[in-house]
Amino acid sequence: MRYLSITGFYPDEKQDDSLQFELTIKEQALNQALAQLTESKSLEEIEPGELELTGSQVAQISRLLKVDFPEGLEYFIGARAPS
Repeated sequence: MRYLSITGFYPDEKQDDSLQFELTIKEQALNQALAQLTESKSLEEIEPGELELTGSQVAQISRLLKVDFPEGLEYFIGARAPS
């Protein structure tokens, strides 16, 4: 079963492309909710790859997951296959 992962990086102008934040969402119901929130699709319809999240999406995801996201990062969400 696929799952979603959220990653955070400094903006390009910082010239530091190292991973600053990573959150893997394993719970199926949350994965489906995030798929709808970010792409208006079911989890199964999301193509592999990453999508940059808007500030509004990050705020909604923060409330949904009850997670505080560090300020000043650019966030991405992507579908992952189980390993």
